[in-house]
Amino acid sequence: MKPRMRNNGRVDEELFKKFRELMPIASVDLLPVHKGRLLLMLRNNEPGKDIWFVPGGRVRYGETLEQAAIRKLNDETGLSPMTIEKKGVMTHLWPQAHYVSTFFLAEVMDDRVKMNDEHREYKWILGITDDLHPYLKQMIKEASIFIEASNKKDTYLD
Repeated sequence: MKPRMRNNGRVDEELFKKFRELMPIASVDLLPVHKGRLLLMLRNNEPGKDIWFVPGGRVRYGETLEQAAIRKLNDETGLSPMTIEKKGVMTHLWPQAHYVSTFFLAEVMDDRVKMNDEHREYKWILGITDDLHPYLKQMIKEASIFIEASNKKDTYLD
């Protein structure tokens, strides 16, 4: 039996801040890939304000991890996954919060991003650079995004 989602799974923002101070929060992160390129977004909000990162966020009450991942991908980017695959779980210890994040590789249909207000810029990257956040580097490596792309025989051209 699937639990009923209360209040559309949303928690009042002030109450959520109290939860965040007291306990780890279940979250998802998405690694959206299109033609071998990974989508990064410049965050407007904490945690990670002003950092290039991937879309993601907390899991709502009554949601599966996969449902949360698809919702966050669509809400933050307007993109739809062709495939979505769980790649790992990691802890994000930010100064303001402790998240336990399940991260997913999402092959997306196109690269036309429609940002919401959580981000102010986006870019598609072709590899890991030194300036990427350590959590982001870890997810990319564990998902083998650029390793797999470099081993493919096909070459993507725009």
